[in-house]
Amino acid sequence: MFDGIFLNKMLEELNILKTGRINKINESGDTDFIISIRANYNNYNLLISASSSFSRCHLTEKTYDFPAIPKSFTMLLRKHISGFFIKDIYTYSSDRVLIFSLEGFDELAYKKEYFLIAEIMGRYSNIILTDNNYEIIDSLKHDGIGEYNRTILPHATYVFPESNKLNPFDYTKDDLLKLIENKKLETPKDYMNTFNGVSFSIAEPIFKNDEHALNFYNYLHKEIIPSSFLNFNNKKDFYYNSFDIKPIKTYESLSKMLDDYYYQEDLNAKIKSKTNDLSSFINKEIKKLENKLIKRNKELNNTDEAENYKLYGELLLTYPNLKEKQKYIEILNYYNNELVKIPLDIKHTILENSNKYYKKYQKSKSAISYINEQIEKCENEITYFKSLSFQISISNINDALEIKEELINNKYLFDKENKNKKKQKPKLLTYDLNGTYISVGKNNVQNDYLTHKLSKPNELWFHVKDAPGSHVVLHKSEDITEDEIRCAALIAAFYSTLGESSSVPVDYTKIKNLKKVPKIKGSFVTMAHQKTIYIDPDKNIIDSLKVKK
Repeated sequence: MFDGIFLNKMLEELNILKTGRINKINESGDTDFIISIRANYNNYNLLISASSSFSRCHLTEKTYDFPAIPKSFTMLLRKHISGFFIKDIYTYSSDRVLIFSLEGFDELAYKKEYFLIAEIMGRYSNIILTDNNYEIIDSLKHDGIGEYNRTILPHATYVFPESNKLNPFDYTKDDLLKLIENKKLETPKDYMNTFNGVSFSIAEPIFKNDEHALNFYNYLHKEIIPSSFLNFNNKKDFYYNSFDIKPIKTYESLSKMLDDYYYQEDLNAKIKSKTNDLSSFINKEIKKLENKLIKRNKELNNTDEAENYKLYGELLLTYPNLKEKQKYIEILNYYNNELVKIPLDIKHTILENSNKYYKKYQKSKSAISYINEQIEKCENEITYFKSLSFQISISNINDALEIKEELINNKYLFDKENKNKKKQKPKLLTYDLNGTYISVGKNNVQNDYLTHKLSKPNELWFHVKDAPGSHVVLHKSEDITEDEIRCAALIAAFYSTLGESSSVPVDYTKIKNLKKVPKIKGSFVTMAHQKTIYIDPDKNIIDSLKVKK
């Protein structure tokens, strides 16, 4: 839980940024900002998120997508604080407010001081830039009279969130114990209502015994061991220490823990927002197609009578002059010497009944051909959408937008906004293996571009065997080593639906041995002269590989 106490612990990690210089400011999504800082001869990326669901502030080693045209607030930050130095970093009264004190020179070489204030408060989160007198220059979110009855607008005076709660770090051990005794704090909520920055993450564990006041002081000053664990509600949680709960996993730093805990969930939320929940649309299409396939197979079963209709029509011709009108007639089937009971329409003659059965036969034969075509089409569509379902699961925002564009081009979605949008060259994920490049196509647009346009005839192409996965190309035509083949196969196995399996079969062959499957949506190919290698996907190895920028 990212509460005020947690933020105070995070401050110890962020202190490494003091005296550092702000080099770049980028945005990722609508509420997240990545600030690149050079400090103590090292480069750091600071993530500040004002997301309603994933608000946080920490150092990050993850890769984020940045838009080609940044929003106005990003441009304002670049204008005012790019090149500035971080003079100090501190929190406000153990609350979820982090202040960066900045100093530097403007374009006229005048010395300036600013405060960049990150309020990490869930749905009330915000990022605010003020001058050294706390006059607001601008903020990510504007609010006339917002939470805590404050005005967050340009030229207004910034006011810290008001609270009558106490800062637990302001007290010595004896004073804190006496305060708790005098105020008669007896429940977790009592602690939360008394002290700033205290959430259930620390308030609940202190009640393991009657020494809750002493436990509270000890936990406030406990060693930082970033941990994920199951909390008292049996839900996955994280904190700077799991206290007396057995951790699921411990981390080297709070930042690494937050990267691990939030990155994929945050990315999925951004993709959902940017693509109007594309994953949900794809899953609905799969379900709709599977129901359609069941229906078509039932229709096919109903056409099994076709051969009987032909037989009935043929046998009835052996009794062309029968005058008696009846609902059934029993006739010898001369193919197997058994009697066959044939239903008749009493309004018609034998010959007319025979013709009716022949017409039914012809109609059924035509229906069988049509239904088989529909079944094949339906099965291909299901395969196509299941491949999209896998692709969206490994997508970043740009990948997902390419999938959305593909669905628009295939007339599954209608684009109301960008009918004449200029197409951009797909951006591939490419690993640098000591100067040998291995590229990954994470959707059909990228797969087609990589396999059929970018790659050379003698370069090696990899794909997981008999399962949805990415096209992977080893950009080397000669003197290919076994290690390079194994590395490319590992990447192909990892970026597939078998990515968490072991001994995954991966086919590989030269680009010139591939042919695109015609008239089928997606990036399906046929191959020749392929070899198969078995590989164990390993996320740690993938993470250790250098990505080409």
